[in-house]
Amino acid sequence: MGKEEDLKSLNEIMAARFKKIEDGVVLAENIAVLFENLLEGIEKEFSVPFVWLTLIGHEKAAPVINEIKSSEILKSRFSVVPQELFEKILPGGSKPVLANKGLQPFYRLLPPSRKYFVKSIAVVPFAMNGQIIGTWNNGDADANRYEPDMKTDLIEALAAQLSRKLSQLVAEKNVASDQIGNNNPSGGFS
Repeated sequence: MGKEEDLKSLNEIMAARFKKIEDGVVLAENIAVLFENLLEGIEKEFSVPFVWLTLIGHEKAAPVINEIKSSEILKSRFSVVPQELFEKILPGGSKPVLANKGLQPFYRLLPPSRKYFVKSIAVVPFAMNGQIIGTWNNGDADANRYEPDMKTDLIEALAAQLSRKLSQLVAEKNVASDQIGNNNPSGGFS
């Protein structure tokens, strides 16, 4: 096989791995399972040693944060940070940031209960109803794992799918909450 065939084969393998993760995201029935499937998929398919979530400390993210806190798998694998930090770390808005130098600002994204030995990082934003509310973060002790000039097409496509599914699950949860409230207008007292 030539270099071109090797590259094509490698690209197909990568796309298939992302597809497996995307399938787990699409099949999630609630917010906690959505993120559990994402983190477990990234770890399994790509052997990423450190995968966690960071959410913006904003009222829009509150329902997602509450769901994450309810998950045994996720509750120690996320952090909440101010909007200003996100704006500094993600100057491109919805574009992933890959870094292996000047990582000090990124350390503020780490979960408070876990410390990871990170020498390179991929910070991938996700949105709810078009507004960025957080990132999933991949970290590695290998400084060459994530480099700023790497292509991010597949990771961006997964982030878009994650954002669509998250928006759908939050909308379904809101509808269910509204129906419960409408079915019991007395506030629970009969």
